Amino acid sequence: MRSPSRTVILIVWHNLSTHPQGVFMANLEKLLHELTKLVESLKLTIGDSHAIKQEIIRLNFIQEKLRNLKSAIAEELAVAKINSSVGSAAAGSTENSLLSSDSCFVAPLLTTGEKFIAEKFGTGANKLSFNDLEAKISRWLEWGELLQTISEDILSNAQFINQLSSNINYPSLSSQFQKLEAKLQIDLAYGKSRVLQQQHQQIVNSQEELLQLQQKSTEVFENIKNTQNILLILLNLSAFCGNSGLELEWFDDEYGFIISSGGNCQALADIIYECELFQEKIHNLIVDTKILLEQAEIALNNLPKHPTIAGLKQLIADNRTQKFFAVGVSVLVLGFSTWTATNYIMHIQQEQKLKQEKTSVSNLKSAQKLGMEAAVLVQKTPLPLKDWQQAQDKWQQAVKLLESSPQGTSVSNKVQTQLATYRGNYTTISKRVNLEKNAASKLETADKLAQEAAFIIKNAPKEAVIMTQAKEKLQEAINLLKAIPEGTFVSPQVQEKLATYQQNYQEIKGE
Repeated sequence: MRSPSRTVILIVWHNLSTHPQGVFMANLEKLLHELTKLVESLKLTIGDSHAIKQEIIRLNFIQEKLRNLKSAIAEELAVAKINSSVGSAAAGSTENSLLSSDSCFVAPLLTTGEKFIAEKFGTGANKLSFNDLEAKISRWLEWGELLQTISEDILSNAQFINQLSSNINYPSLSSQFQKLEAKLQIDLAYGKSRVLQQQHQQIVNSQEELLQLQQKSTEVFENIKNTQNILLILLNLSAFCGNSGLELEWFDDEYGFIISSGGNCQALADIIYECELFQEKIHNLIVDTKILLEQAEIALNNLPKHPTIAGLKQLIADNRTQKFFAVGVSVLVLGFSTWTATNYIMHIQQEQKLKQEKTSVSNLKSAQKLGMEAAVLVQKTPLPLKDWQQAQDKWQQAVKLLESSPQGTSVSNKVQTQLATYRGNYTTISKRVNLEKNAASKLETADKLAQEAAFIIKNAPKEAVIMTQAKEKLQEAINLLKAIPEGTFVSPQVQEKLATYQQNYQEIKGE
């Protein structure tokens, strides 16, 4: 896919070259191509003091080139207007549409992430004339000045620049989380003492790192949400992005600051929302790690304890007389046999307990995952009925998993707490599903009644008794629409149809 800015230039120049005055304005081709490269690079890459100094130099150069291009384009337009042979047409061209957002070149750009960059070049507008282009160059110049001011403010604060340099030399918080998550994918080696001890220590170390990551991420996200200071926002974003890179791309009137990192371009508000989900993921992993640690400790405490040769010798040496030596040995052998049988039974019981533990933990994790998916699914309303039903299914699956979890495990209390919450969520969302179903059903019935009324009105004589039926059907349709609560997915359609049906009813009533 072409870059957004090159797409803009391609469309603008296509219109120029096909315009009757395309030859006269050929000099603009070179100017527009040069403008493309400049605007593409009109962003601030966050780095150490040396990198910021280089950014200031680069931005100064871009600003100067933009001013020159603005003047050059203005001169071309002035010449076009003055030229006697094409004066009127050229003057009109400044008002003509040179770029349409409906173009097949522009439409693919309006996707998540890329749409922000597209807005930077103005492809979101319905029309783009040369006068529009001049205005946009002025906007780009203002943006460049802001970036220079931000760069200079960064350099003027030694403590700030030191912290910034430290942040960008560490992995991003997301990559740190992924690394810890991978380290905690452990299948406990039940019955293997040495391996189990190593796994236990690995879990302990990872738990400590995870708690530190949670504290760090909490500080970062709270600072981002609770400040309007762009320098503090960039400082905390640098801690979040780490060595993945951080660039300040643009300021959009609707979305605010546009940030890019690791090839992903997002509005600051969307980053904050993702941070909240990230915090939830950390919390869930901490809970899972605690459960895993408890399992490891149970497994270590229940390892079989076989008697050693030295222990047997000590037992024999403790017999005070040779007279009872034979009896003592017999008792010892019998006792050892009894111990072996008892230990075997305990081992089987322990295996069963560990199996139940593993099932309970697995069910809890799966249920939490389903719960998270359901919660994310219904974040933004209104939603179509199928989305509500999908979330309802996920809550239902989560409840069934928790209900089937064995009792008496280390996570039983957590399961019961989560089960109560998920049952409540399932009940709430089931009510919403029924509400949406009823709303859709009433709307469908009202449509049918209105269609029947319309047929009668069109085909029956005005004086016919059947016209009363048409009024009754319309009145019933209106009553159904009024009974649909606001806030449902079909509400916009309801309001539109209600106005139409009421107007039709008044017309029939008037006749």
